[in-house]
Amino acid sequence: MIDVRTLLVLVAVADAMAAAILWAGAGRRLKHGVLAWIASLFCRAVACATLAAGPEPQAAAFTLSGAMLALSITLQGASLLSSDSRGLPSWVHTAIIAAVAVPFALVGNDAASAMLFGGMVFGTLLLVLAAIAWQLRAGGRSRTILVATFAAGSAAFVFRGVSVVLAADPLQAFIFPTTLQSAVFVVAAASALAATFGFMLLQKERADREAVRLATIDPLTGAYNRSTFIEIAERELSRARRAGQPLSIIMVDIDHFRPVNESFGNHAGDELLRKIAGLIRAALRKEDMLVRYGGEEFLVMLPEVPGPGAVVVAGRIRKSVEAEPLFVDGKSVALTVSVGVSARLDEGPESIESLLARAEQALTLAKQRGRNRVVALSLGRSIAA
Repeated sequence: MIDVRTLLVLVAVADAMAAAILWAGAGRRLKHGVLAWIASLFCRAVACATLAAGPEPQAAAFTLSGAMLALSITLQGASLLSSDSRGLPSWVHTAIIAAVAVPFALVGNDAASAMLFGGMVFGTLLLVLAAIAWQLRAGGRSRTILVATFAAGSAAFVFRGVSVVLAADPLQAFIFPTTLQSAVFVVAAASALAATFGFMLLQKERADREAVRLATIDPLTGAYNRSTFIEIAERELSRARRAGQPLSIIMVDIDHFRPVNESFGNHAGDELLRKIAGLIRAALRKEDMLVRYGGEEFLVMLPEVPGPGAVVVAGRIRKSVEAEPLFVDGKSVALTVSVGVSARLDEGPESIESLLARAEQALTLAKQRGRNRVVALSLGRSIAA
């Protein structure tokens, strides 16, 4: 058997310390649900401290602690949704607090009714949290931990509510629980603390994904960066050689981009680069790879596409850029692109370096022939489009 007041104090202290650690660790980066989770921990600490304050919980204590615990749960729901780039309407917090506090105020003097109501309502709210955690789109091990802890907490609240009501003296059963009731109370407290560790793991997993994304993706255009392309391209070329499949490279350079960038400024130039990247991406399949290869130079890798097919894609890119009206500060800017195409040769060994070299040669020819055109170098012959 345990002392419930001592356990409540321990949970309150643990929550307050965890909130302080999260606050200090996050610094100014209180986003992705971190601030809401910190607030939820403080609310739960207040709820536990309120119940532990007196020798026997009174109606006012049940009402205040119930309201704070309800707010803590809704804040955790908002935090999980925020980490998944979703939101919880602000009115939900007020509605849930009212739905919990008002019944507690009405039946607070009836310990049996108050404990049964609290067990059922908090068990249901925790089950909702488990459902929200289950639906997290980017969760890994953290999602499993959160679902398990919320489900365990839900079962513990329901069991505690029902078992206390069945006792001869519900209030005494709450203050001096049996061994089984004590074990369930410990499960509820442990699951509450474990959920915070699950949330911290969720934040770590998100940070790890962001670090990988920043290491592989150009933040301005959303295209892959050059180093990532080299790594992936080697694997794609090896696969194409083994399967005897074609592979093509398209190199795209924006014509006369530097004068435009100098005239309108870097911010306008960045916006134009984003728009050009979007136009190129719209001309590609899902399995094609778009790369920010240089300052105003893009590269496209087309798996299982032979040279003639790559020329068609390159022509589609050139025409879409030429036809798209682009505006900077309300002024129209006419941009075109020059495109070089190369394809994997069937005879002899092939390498990414040789593919890139032919694509660069083709691009140079496109510029020399007047720009705003496509040139393909494949099998030793050149084609202009």
